[in-house]
Amino acid sequence: MAENQEIETPAKVALSIKLFYSIICIGIIRAIIVVVRHWEVRTPDFFILIKSLFFGVSIFLVFFTGKGRNWARWALVVIMAISIPLTILPMFSSLAHNPIPNLLGLVQAFLFIWALALLFHTTSTAWFKN
Repeated sequence: MAENQEIETPAKVALSIKLFYSIICIGIIRAIIVVVRHWEVRTPDFFILIKSLFFGVSIFLVFFTGKGRNWARWALVVIMAISIPLTILPMFSSLAHNPIPNLLGLVQAFLFIWALALLFHTTSTAWFKN
């Protein structure tokens, strides 16, 4: 895998990594909105803990994807496959109740699909195989 560091990162992979970091930033903004909206209803400690762990794992996977680790790229695919039924589909039903966080979530989903498409482009795939 040291060869991947010597070979220049393809532009599509670099853009994909930037998109993934943008997705994480949007997720942090969404989490802050949820915490602020529910502050007086319940304590957000558990929510903050879970989100912090999730963002930590996401940053870890994106970092290693940028380093050319194919296992991290596939882990991002698994996360997307799991997140579609668990998070994206329920957003449509609650779009009227929480429009801003849910619209941001849909933007995240679009960016995630775009970033994955870039990661599996032929030039990107060839770079990961090296």
